[in-house]
Amino acid sequence: MKRLARLLMLSCLLTPALLVADEPNASTEKQRYENLGGKIMCTCSCSQMLLKCNHVGCPNSARMIFELRTLVSDRPLGASSVSEPGVQASTPTSETERTDEDVLNWFRKNWGVTAVVEPSSHGFELIAWILPPLALGLGLLVGIFLVRSWKLRTAPVAATDLNLNPDLEAFRSRAHRETEI
Repeated sequence: MKRLARLLMLSCLLTPALLVADEPNASTEKQRYENLGGKIMCTCSCSQMLLKCNHVGCPNSARMIFELRTLVSDRPLGASSVSEPGVQASTPTSETERTDEDVLNWFRKNWGVTAVVEPSSHGFELIAWILPPLALGLGLLVGIFLVRSWKLRTAPVAATDLNLNPDLEAFRSRAHRETEI
């Protein structure tokens, strides 16, 4: 029983690490663009992902998509041959490759925390990553202890062990004979 409990606890601890390790490898720019676009929500209140926003006349999606392409291509905003009106130039201007987390943090900073669907992996938002596996593990442990306590409960005393009224003994023996028990 202890071995099973340890195995369940170990699996609860390793599940988040396996989920993070299973993240798709966004090696090419297009894959990275698609991956990041699936983690960002359009801020026009259409409740759709950025790359799937089909809101007619959306005031934000074209600008956000342009900024995402620029950030993924590792060019500073404004360094593109196509200039986009009103684009903020607060992105890092270094030519070093930006990580996915840097791009998501840029969108959190410039478009608000709610623009990025995937919570950050540090700070207060870390609770969103820790709480579900922790609740699952705690629920499993409570279930294990509950089943164990039910299993260890004493069985009810059989009717043959009770000191019954001697007047009822005749009825009980007749019932045994008739039912052949």
